[in-house]
Formats: sequence, C-alpha cells, structure tokens
Amino acid sequence: MAYEVVIPSIKDEVMTLNSVPEQIPTHVVREGTLNEARNKGVKMCESDIVVILDDDISFSKSTLTDVVELVNKNTLVGMAESMIGLIMGRVMAFNKDLWRAVGGFDEILRSHNGDTDFAIRAVEQGFDLQRIPQSWFDHKEHPRSVTWFDWAWRLVYLSA
Repeated sequence: MAYEVVIPSIKDEVMTLNSVPEQIPTHVVREGTLNEARNKGVKMCESDIVVILDDDISFSKSTLTDVVELVNKNTLVGMAESMIGLIMGRVMAFNKDLWRAVGGFDEILRSHNGDTDFAIRAVEQGFDLQRIPQSWFDHKEHPRSVTWFDWAWRLVYLSA
C-alpha cells in the first residue's frame, strides 16, 4: 500500500528520519505552527494514505507498514492516549478523504490540541479510531512534552 510521511519540525536534526524506510516519500515541513505544518504536509502528499509523525520518535522499520495496514477510508489510526481515550498526534495515519471530511487540522489551535480536536471531529463525523500501543514507538521526552496540566487544559478548552 503506497503512503507518504509528514514530519512537522523546526529542529535541525529530525530523529524520526532515522526510522523511516528510505524508499518512503517523506516531507519534513518546517514552516508555520504545528497544525499549519501538518496541513501543509498533507497537501504535499500525492498518496491517498498519509502518516504524520512527531520529530522525536524512533521505531523499527516494519512499524510503519503495520500502522498503514490498519488505515482505511473510515478509520483514523493513531498512538493510544490513555487520558481521554483518543489518540495522540505523535503518530497519526489516515486516508486523505478523512482529512478532507474533517476539515484538516484546526490552524487556529496553532501548536496545541490539534490532534485531540482532529480526533474528536473525526469521531463526531462517524469515523472510527484505531488506537495503536505506545510501546510500538520510543519517544524522547523533552521540556516541551505534554504534561498532565496540558491534558486538563485541553479538556477544558475543547469542551467549551
């Protein structure tokens, strides 16, 4: 199954590139906020299947194939998030038709909550969520990693 990878990043060194197989078309998008970069990257993709990855994860070369095999036109695939039962934007995969139907990532949200909002809108429009285990990926924690406070703020903001 053909697919492309989008990695929004402002970093000089993108750790995730070390895990993406060389033959997979990959777009590192360095302009705009996180949600603007996500949308820009999806628009750059010629394939119907898009995988969006954070820039600070690593995984085995076969993992992307496992993720992409779960994608269909009605399913948003992503890394399981345990707080509210959705998925994390650290890893998301979908058909571009789903992205179009949902309206893309909300750029007003800039660099936070875009993944949660996208997943909520997908579910509200009748799409399924396929949660994949966090154990499939290694994430390099850093000072900007999401905290419990961030999650609480997300819930308050998105419920308003």
